[in-house]
Order: sequence, then C-alpha cells, then structure tokens
Amino acid sequence: MTAVSKSPIRFKKASLLTRIRKHAWLYLLGLPGMAILAIFNYLPMGSLIMAFEDYNPFIGLIHSPFAGLKHFARLFNDDKFYLMLWNTLKISFLSLITFPAPIILALLLNEVRSNAYKKAIQTSVYLPHFLSWTIVVSLTFFLLSSEQVLINKIIVSSGGEARQFLFDKSIIYYIIVIQSVWKGIGWGSIVYLAAIAGIDMGLYEAAKIDGANKFQSIIHITLPCILPTVAVMLILKMGSIISVDFEQVLLMTNALVKEKLEVFEVYIYQNGVKSGSTQFSYTTAIGMFKSVVSTILVITTNKIVSSNGMRGIL
Repeated sequence: MTAVSKSPIRFKKASLLTRIRKHAWLYLLGLPGMAILAIFNYLPMGSLIMAFEDYNPFIGLIHSPFAGLKHFARLFNDDKFYLMLWNTLKISFLSLITFPAPIILALLLNEVRSNAYKKAIQTSVYLPHFLSWTIVVSLTFFLLSSEQVLINKIIVSSGGEARQFLFDKSIIYYIIVIQSVWKGIGWGSIVYLAAIAGIDMGLYEAAKIDGANKFQSIIHITLPCILPTVAVMLILKMGSIISVDFEQVLLMTNALVKEKLEVFEVYIYQNGVKSGSTQFSYTTAIGMFKSVVSTILVITTNKIVSSNGMRGIL
C-alpha cells in the first residue's frame, strides 16, 4: 500500500496594489489620519539629528557642527536630572495606580438600564475631557485656595483650621492625579464600553441560567472578554510613563512646590523655548532620552503581555 503525501495548499498573497483596489474606500477613509501621522510624527523625526549637533538655526541642521554625545553627557551630569526623573516617575506611578478607574466606570455604566439616566451620566463624565487645563486648574484654585474658599470654608465650619492645599508639598502629587482622573476617566471609559458592547449576550444568558448573579457575570465573563483591550491600553499607558502633562504641571507650579514639580517637560520649556535658540540641541537630547525610555517600556510591556497568551500591539 503506497502512502500518498498531500502537499499543503498554499494561497497566493494578494499584492499591495490589488489590496488597495479591493479596499479602496477603506484606504481613502484612513488617508487623512495617515497623512497627519506622517506630517506631524514621522517627518519631524529627521530633526532628532539636532541632539548630536551644536545646532545653529542660522546655518541649519546640515551645516551645524557635529557634537556626538556631548548633550547626553551634559544631561546625565545635570544636577536636576535625577530630581526630574524621580518627580516624573512618582507622578506617573500614582497615575498608573488609577489605571483601573475607567474600567470600573465602564463596568458600572454598562449595568445602568435606564437609557436617559445612562446618557446623563455619560455626558457629565465625558464633559471634563473637553475642558482646557486652564479651566481645570482654575476650578482647583476655587476649591482649594487658602483664602477660605469652598473646601476651607467646610473645614472651618466643622471646627478645623484652613489649610494651604496648593502650597503643601506632601499632597501636591495627589491633587495632580485627582485632576487627571477627573478630566480623563470618562473619555478613557469609551474604549472599554465599546469592548463590552462586543461581548456575545449569549454568554450572559447562559450564566444566568446557571445561577450566576451580576457580580459573578462581570468577574467571569465581562472582565475576561475585555482583557485583551485592557492589555493594549496598559501597553500604551506604559509608553507615557516617563511623561506628564506639561500644561497641567506648569499651571500648578508655585514657589513652594516648584521642587516637587520639576519635571522634564517644564525643564525643556524653560531651557528650549524661554531661553531662545541656544539650548535647542540640549533640549532635543532630553526629548530623545524620554522617547528611547518610552520605546523600551512599550516593547518590554508588549513582550510580557504576549508571553501571557494575549495579543500585544507589536
């Protein structure tokens, strides 16, 4: 009896031109986004060569003298480098602790059955995302100012003493994190609500037949189903772990908490914008250092996620 070996069927991969013709409208839809990405993200990367030069805007990138790693050495020897790194990591770590907040909000909103009530809640939690940091910080001043405004009036009326919250080094990080959560929690929950909406309702019906309550359905169905989305959002979050919101920190800075809010973004602004063109190469080196660290964190987190059986972003 002769064994007949069957060769596996190989499908010819369609060429790029064929795929573009087949999905022309989809590519056309994505064209504005790709153009913005290319113009504002990829084209400026050519200017990173500035970090390795003593850049002079009057003679341009090509003719500026090469400086090697001079500006990186200056950064690592800067007395403020480790202070800025430590402050940034502390703020980012506190922000990372609040990472589950949008997930919890999405789970709670998903359980609201009244459409009118649900829309009212969604509108109220989404609205802060569209407010500028100037307005958010102004509201913070209104609530926490030492001139016995709202919070201090409540404290004084309860028999306590007014406190200078905005000048207190021990709580300034918590104020910044609370601001960030209040401003971003609603917008961040949209992705998770979309992931929850894609879950097969038959799973919930089967769980209900088996006697599972709402909480058990969330734990054993909703959370496992949205876990891939959570993993992707965590990877993206790790990419910004060495960054803080420049406008927020700048507006919250005052003389008494300046040391606690000395971060890379504000330092780049003060040395690269306010001081004129003399520090362009140095501040570009700082930005490049942040980008390299962020890339390493994203790749590492993606590898950890992939090794646990989930699909990452790379």
